[in-house]
Amino acid sequence: MTLSLPRRALLMGAGALALACGLLHPFATPAAAQETLVINTDRSGAGQKAAMNKIVADFEAANPGVKVTVNYSDVESYKTSIRNFLVASPPDVAFWFTGARMRAFTKRDLFADISGFYTQNKLEKPMEPFLAAVTDNGKQYMMPTNFNTWGFFYNKEVFAKIGVEPPKTWDELMAIAAKAKAAGIVPFTIGTRDLWANALWFDYLTKRINGLDFYMGLMNGQESYTDPRMKKVFDTWRVPIEKGYFLDNASSYGWQEAIPFLAQGKAAMYLLGPYVLTSLPEEARKNIGFFPFPTVDPSVPNIEQVSINGVGIPKGAKNKELALKFLAFLAQPENLSAFAKGGSVVPARTDIQIDPNDFASVQMEQVRNSAGSSQFYDRDTDPEMAQVGMKGFQEFLAKPDREDAILERLDAARKRIFN
Repeated sequence: MTLSLPRRALLMGAGALALACGLLHPFATPAAAQETLVINTDRSGAGQKAAMNKIVADFEAANPGVKVTVNYSDVESYKTSIRNFLVASPPDVAFWFTGARMRAFTKRDLFADISGFYTQNKLEKPMEPFLAAVTDNGKQYMMPTNFNTWGFFYNKEVFAKIGVEPPKTWDELMAIAAKAKAAGIVPFTIGTRDLWANALWFDYLTKRINGLDFYMGLMNGQESYTDPRMKKVFDTWRVPIEKGYFLDNASSYGWQEAIPFLAQGKAAMYLLGPYVLTSLPEEARKNIGFFPFPTVDPSVPNIEQVSINGVGIPKGAKNKELALKFLAFLAQPENLSAFAKGGSVVPARTDIQIDPNDFASVQMEQVRNSAGSSQFYDRDTDPEMAQVGMKGFQEFLAKPDREDAILERLDAARKRIFN
């Protein structure tokens, strides 16, 4: 707010001017006492937005004179905007992905080192399992907020109609898909306009067929996309594609746009994360069930997909101390728990009691039963490689006969990027 003063006020001495302002606004807070914290976030779903608004209001109440501005954005737009605002107009706090996606920015020195934050706030122990995901060269650049698992969401009424139960094996999954298609129902809905949604199929099949070590070797550029083991993955994947088990014209739908097919019973299953639930009204969620990605090769331990999200302080933030104070406030068990529950995900603290009736408990059990985990294709590999790879997966879903050419193209990119 700018005060409009009479012209003669401009000629007053400093003391007289201050007195004049004081008389005009005897209870005004001096501008210097007002602190502003700017937060940019992609956690814009109704549940997490409501939880964040409550946390922000509580933070402002606990810190008189502080004003918090939260800029909400949808996930896909945010992936583009963060590349710009971290450089041109950094906020004080920015939510983002961890792993390779975080390190793409820390390599450019765009996130501040917050390593001391964990010791100062006694968070080393409760957040210990998640710290590797926010670490680069021994330093921590983000605070983990939550994690989520992935798997198949299914329409319970559809399963009852075709007389099937959640599968335990790949063969059982294919049998269910065949029954759904015979009943005129799309077995698998999917939206690959958002490239990452299709990468789930690649990730799970690669890990279920070849194990975690091979998968991580591929992510690090040490294994080849033309390896016979990758050929086996794509040959397995092409069976449901060629049988027409996936939603037609999948590339014309975003991941959220593919959800109504499941909710309305036009599709039987959707391989995705808890965002399926948060994108549906409460009443519709009651008809949606869940089962983990089934075993493909019984000799290969089941490795899960566990993605960790976080929040960091941009290197160019104007109010780093206040930002650290907000992170500490957000990390409090009751706040982190409420924020996670709003998105049907699991809080990134081991000392938080999980509600047994919440989907978070299902995800926690999934992690406990896993022989290991990785994050996600575009969080585990180099961002440039991820983009090339995910475009290849999108093409494969539409044109499985191009398998060899796609794998050769991916491997050429791997050699160039990891050289």
